Amino acid sequence: MYGFSPPELASLCCAFLWAFSGMILRSQSHQVTPAAMNVIRCGVAGSLFWCIVPFHPAPLSDLALVPWRDWALLVASFTIGIAVGDTLYMISIKEIGISRTMALTGVFPLTTIAWEALLLGNPLQTTLLLGSLLVVGGVYFLSLKDQKNAPQDSAHLRRGILVALFAAVLWGLSATLLKPATANMDIVHANATRMPLIALIVYLARVRPSSQETLRGVSLKSFAVVGFSGALGMGLSAYLFIYAIGEIGVAKVVTLSSISPLFGMAMAVVFLKEKVTWQVAVGVGLCLAGVWTVI
Repeated sequence: MYGFSPPELASLCCAFLWAFSGMILRSQSHQVTPAAMNVIRCGVAGSLFWCIVPFHPAPLSDLALVPWRDWALLVASFTIGIAVGDTLYMISIKEIGISRTMALTGVFPLTTIAWEALLLGNPLQTTLLLGSLLVVGGVYFLSLKDQKNAPQDSAHLRRGILVALFAAVLWGLSATLLKPATANMDIVHANATRMPLIALIVYLARVRPSSQETLRGVSLKSFAVVGFSGALGMGLSAYLFIYAIGEIGVAKVVTLSSISPLFGMAMAVVFLKEKVTWQVAVGVGLCLAGVWTVI
């Protein structure tokens, strides 16, 4: 009898939250710059985690026992994956839209498996590789749905594709570093530490030096909407993501969570009344086949 374990359900919840958060970000992509979005999202998520810390059973003093090697890996992971990778993801959404961006970044299970084999010496398991390929194939067919609405400017298209693929490579590396980084660290403490640091790094490195990337002029409504996406996409999903990685491993988690484009398309059909084409049907079938192959 088949069923989902709690870590597998957590991975699928991550996929749903990422898709929902992506739709929210798309609605604000012309009001708030990508780096400013990242600062707001990580700042709000970090604040939420610090609100949880006083009520969390693990004492904050445990952070003093975390080895410096783990701290270095954690900083490297969130700098690569969130400070840089997520900013590129939001740039791609602005350039080529959420549908195509999610399809391109959907290749990150393959990049994760490659990084794990390269850095951690993990063998390439046939089921994980096959599941990843099926999911990526499903993401491709799902992305074909919005081809008619894709930008016609070739420069914007090339830039969006390149930054999305680069984000997928960085996400794979970040996920690979995250498991050893959090081996001796509580999930809530890890997120309460890394989220504010990401906001600070992006602000100092990108927002403050730039005349175009700014928090000034962001309306209260846009701030609230982007902040809400941060609470979901960077807060709750980050907790679930790290929990799942600690339980069932990086490759399986990123493969299961990479079906977020499936949820994104389903939301578009339900809330935007878009028609279900044969490309969508094929994409759904491939993504589901990929999930069941992995679990």
